[in-house]
Amino acid sequence: MLVLVGCFCILTRPVDGQEQKYGMLSGGFETNTVYYMKDGKTGAIRPDDRFGSNNYLNLDYQWRKFSIGVLFEAYVPVLQGLAGELSDCGIVGKYVAFEDRDLKVRVGDFYEQFGSGMVFRAYEERSLGLNTSVEGVRLFYSFRDKVNIKGIYGRPRRFMKHASSWVRGGDLQVDFGNILGWTETGVAVEGSFVNRYEEYVGNREIESNVDAYSVRFALEHSGFSLRGEYAGKSKDPALYNNYTMEKGQGLLLEGGYVRKGMGIQLNFRSLNRMVFRSSREAVGLEEGLNYLPALTRQHTYSLANLYAYATQGNGETGGQVDFYYNFRKRTALGGKYGWKLQANFSAYYNLKEGLCSVGNELFYRDVNIDVTKKWSPSWKTVFFYSMQDFSPFVWGKPGKTYHAHIVVADAVYTWANRYSLRLEGQHLWTKQDEGNWMALSAELGIAPAWSFFAADMYNYGQTNIHYYNGGLSYSKSRTRVALQYGRNRAGVQCAGGVCREMPAYTGFNLTLTSSF
Repeated sequence: MLVLVGCFCILTRPVDGQEQKYGMLSGGFETNTVYYMKDGKTGAIRPDDRFGSNNYLNLDYQWRKFSIGVLFEAYVPVLQGLAGELSDCGIVGKYVAFEDRDLKVRVGDFYEQFGSGMVFRAYEERSLGLNTSVEGVRLFYSFRDKVNIKGIYGRPRRFMKHASSWVRGGDLQVDFGNILGWTETGVAVEGSFVNRYEEYVGNREIESNVDAYSVRFALEHSGFSLRGEYAGKSKDPALYNNYTMEKGQGLLLEGGYVRKGMGIQLNFRSLNRMVFRSSREAVGLEEGLNYLPALTRQHTYSLANLYAYATQGNGETGGQVDFYYNFRKRTALGGKYGWKLQANFSAYYNLKEGLCSVGNELFYRDVNIDVTKKWSPSWKTVFFYSMQDFSPFVWGKPGKTYHAHIVVADAVYTWANRYSLRLEGQHLWTKQDEGNWMALSAELGIAPAWSFFAADMYNYGQTNIHYYNGGLSYSKSRTRVALQYGRNRAGVQCAGGVCREMPAYTGFNLTLTSSF
């Protein structure tokens, strides 16, 4: 890690005008390092070397329409909870690219997404230890922004190396609204095709090729929007679906209406055998070829996120409704400063008899509402309530459905255009699992650089354990460094609707991010 920091300091020195004339160098460095401590009360385990450290250094050079770049990663070793196969270091990303108005060509490692990602998405999420980039070639061509064509060919990443499979596919987007010159109405039709080839030499009747496809449409007019996607997948017997010979299907419908101060969004999704990996023997989150996030509200409050939903890609149906309304200031209901109401409902069930059928097993349900109110130029509050029903089955655990109620009060006070104090209180009631929880936190901000926080999450329903945390951060220009110490509960960590179960740990955590 010290070598990486040294290289970073050298590369981020000022670039003189003569060097800028011949192109531009940019990049970034990130480290997340934990010193682990044994904690018998929480069950936290200290590894023998006591440290875990995830480090990333990327460098990009651009000259006119050309660019090149590399990504170096070092897991020395990888943080607990992430795949042990990552404990290594090396250059895991490199590319050469050309880009003009209509044509984009990239050779090397790339990220890409077709539609919603139901049949293909290559992306990175460092907090979950995920990187599903593809090494190969990516092409994009646009016919005057009316017809867009994408093509990919390569081998997916597998931890620090690459999978033994090959992925190839294409995506077509036709914007009829643009073709017809409509300015207030948008109409688009899209489609994708993806093929995964992985040689099979066993005794089962398993094809080496698996095909996935999707057809999509999008309509927009005067604040209204309607989108739909149907996906299909050929027989894909694999470890992640118990070697079933059943074909996969997926349906996603989204509708919404937005006007000044108000919005409503509806989502419906049904999935049947739509888990898609780059290897038949893949387990967990690794080696994903598609993207199936949980279409529920992504809570930021810790207790509201205690029972997070994990998408059941092999069989689920459900959806959500999200609504917000801004009560304008200086009106009878809005008062002097106005306020915002947001309400959300989501529910997911098992499939009964194929796509779109609703079974009698509830996976997850969440009804929540929050009110954001500004009382003065200095005071702002948020009041939040959520009622959740959660089946431990979605995380592969036995037990009956949990029923929980969560309330949160959140207040921010600012003064002198420099200081801010945020106070937050949370409570969760449940008779299942570990019983009731409460949480308190305080955060002091001193603009433009400093932030200090202290928090405690306490289970008084069964374990009587305090999960305390405290720390500080400093930011300057494009660099931020943070240090904290405390206990972290074993549980679910989510990012972008994708979640991973993480073990408990107690210790110090240092993070540093910087770009240039």
